[in-house]
Amino acid sequence: MATHTSRQWMVTHEWMLKGNRQSEWIEKRGILLWLAFYCGGLGGGLYLVSLFFNNLWGMIVGWVIVAVLKGSFHFAFLGKPARFWRMVFHPQTSWLSRGLLFVLSFTGAAFIQIILSLTLPGSPLEILFKVVAGIFALAVATYTGFVLNKVKGVPFWNLPILPVLFVIGGILGGFGLTVGMGIFNDQINLHAAENWSRVFLIIDVLLISIYLALAARKDETGKKSVLYQLKGGLAVIFWSGVVLAGAILPFIITFYSYFAGDAAPGLIITAVICEIAGGMLLRYCLLKSAIYSPLIALKA
Repeated sequence: MATHTSRQWMVTHEWMLKGNRQSEWIEKRGILLWLAFYCGGLGGGLYLVSLFFNNLWGMIVGWVIVAVLKGSFHFAFLGKPARFWRMVFHPQTSWLSRGLLFVLSFTGAAFIQIILSLTLPGSPLEILFKVVAGIFALAVATYTGFVLNKVKGVPFWNLPILPVLFVIGGILGGFGLTVGMGIFNDQINLHAAENWSRVFLIIDVLLISIYLALAARKDETGKKSVLYQLKGGLAVIFWSGVVLAGAILPFIITFYSYFAGDAAPGLIITAVICEIAGGMLLRYCLLKSAIYSPLIALKA
C-alpha cells in the first residue's frame, strides 16, 4: 500500500521531480513579450548604429521600433494600465520595471534629439541628447538579459554572458538594417556598414556557441534546455532559422560582397531579412527552451 501511494504521489507531482518548461513568457500572451523583447534589442541596436553613422533616418526608425512596436507589445502583454504604471514607479522591484523605465526614458530623450537634429543640427543641445538617448538605447537593448538572469529557477538563463548576447544581437540587427538603408541612402557608408556587420556576425555566432556550451555544462537542467534546441522540439527552428538563415546565409552573402566588391541589392536585402529573422528566432529558442529546476532533487 505504501509503495502504491508513493508511486501515485510521484505521478501526481512529476513536475516537481523533473522540472517543467517555462511557458508564461512564450506561449499565448507570452508571444507578445517575446516580440517586445526582440523589438527592444533591435530598435536600441539600430539607434546606436545610427548614431555611429550619423544616420537620422535610422535614428527615427529605431525610435519607432522601440516606442511604437516594443511599447505596444509590452503594454498589450501587461494588459492592465494600472499594473503598468505601478511597475514604472517602482524600478527597484525588478529588472522588468527598470526596463520599462529605460524604454520611457529613451522614447522621450530620442524624440527630443530627433527634433533637435532637424532644427538645430550640430548644436551642443543636440549632442547632449544624443549622448543621453544613446545611453538609454544601450540600456533598452541590454536589460532583457538581466530580466532573464534574475529568474533563479531557470539555470539556462543564469549566465552572465546572456545580457552581452542580447546587446550584440541587437547591434548586429542594427547594422543589418543600416546596410539595407545604405542601398537607398548615399549618405550612409555602405562598405563600412557591411564590414561592421561581418564583424558582429562573427562575434554573435561565437557568443551563441559559448553560451550554449556553458549552459550545457552548468547542470542537468541547463543541459536539457540546450538539447531541446539542438536535438529536441526546437531543432528545426534552431538549425534552419537561427543557424542557416540567421548566420550561414548572411555570412555567405556578406563575404561574397566583400570579395566581389559589390553584391546585388536583392542579395543584400535577403541577408538583412535573414539576420533579422535569425535574431528573432534565437530569442524564441532562448525563451521556449527554458526549463525550471526540479523542486525536489532525487538522490541516485
